[in-house]
Amino acid sequence: MAEAERSGDPVVLASSVRVHAHVLAREKHTAQAVTLVRHTADQLTGTYDQRCPKYLAAVGLLLLRGVTATSSGGDRAATQEFLTEAKDVARYVTLDRPDSWANFSPTNVALHEVSASVAFGDAGVALAAARPLMRRHIPVPERRAALWVEAARAYSQQGRLADGYQALRIAESCAAQDVRRPAVRDLVADMAARDRHRALPELHHFSRQLGVSA
Repeated sequence: MAEAERSGDPVVLASSVRVHAHVLAREKHTAQAVTLVRHTADQLTGTYDQRCPKYLAAVGLLLLRGVTATSSGGDRAATQEFLTEAKDVARYVTLDRPDSWANFSPTNVALHEVSASVAFGDAGVALAAARPLMRRHIPVPERRAALWVEAARAYSQQGRLADGYQALRIAESCAAQDVRRPAVRDLVADMAARDRHRALPELHHFSRQLGVSA
């Protein structure tokens, strides 16, 4: 990261900080990750009408990393701040083409807003934000799967296990390998455990398919 700072290139710096913040958050150093993103973003945000697309994408993705870190850390105010800034950057992105995980777009911002709402347990808010995305063409299978997994989490938070199960099956149809990630398997196990009367045999069958037990 020191090399990125010495380069004097804001795009390189934003990208480097984003990767480093991801590593910090993954290792449970959430506060450090947030501080790093905030410090860097403060240097780079603003005057977006004068910035090139690569600059906007780098800063936008950095801000979304801040959304992920602050929401996982339970800081609502900071999450909203990062989201507001990311939406501001997205206003200057002329094309919404979410055709790669690396792209910054209004769709990507909306997906992060859904995830953040789920992280805070705001299921109704999450689903309200997710519904327009469910009708939108999102060409990347992994991104579509992520949307439906977050919807499943929100439905589960509301106790709507049948809807949650259906959302997971849609996610599986988008990117089957993503539904087999540990976090999603844990979600399925929790949902199956809460269906004590086995009103949803298909959910329990799905749980067994994933190799998890209620």
